[in-house]
Amino acid sequence: MAAKHILACIDFSEHSTKALEEVGEYARANGSKVTLIHIADPQSFIPPQAVLEPASSSDEAAHEAELAKLRDQYLSDVPVELAVAADHAPAKAICNYAEAHGVDLIIVGSHGRGGMERWLIGSVAERVVRHAASNVYVVRH
Repeated sequence: MAAKHILACIDFSEHSTKALEEVGEYARANGSKVTLIHIADPQSFIPPQAVLEPASSSDEAAHEAELAKLRDQYLSDVPVELAVAADHAPAKAICNYAEAHGVDLIIVGSHGRGGMERWLIGSVAERVVRHAASNVYVVRH
């Protein structure tokens, strides 16, 4: 059964944008709707001397503008929605969004990290595979 609603996870890395080519192929072949989602960590590394300020709405607007550029570049002929969320746990946010919005398929790019690097920083793709209620397609590069 073909997915009618695809959630494409974008972290603006080369790996996630390359995955959009496969998202487009699948969506065109199956008449699927696509949601491009970016999960921003509201407090990524901040130097100790910095003043803590909440993430501004301009950050969200900038992320949405970047998603719009990717939509126009890779998915111009596919119905696309854009979503930006702030969360410290991107995999959990992706899974929650997918469940709340009736997503049939989550597509995520893999950075291909292994060994010590994966152990230290973890893998969002791996966590999504383990916890998602819907099918997950990992695009390896």
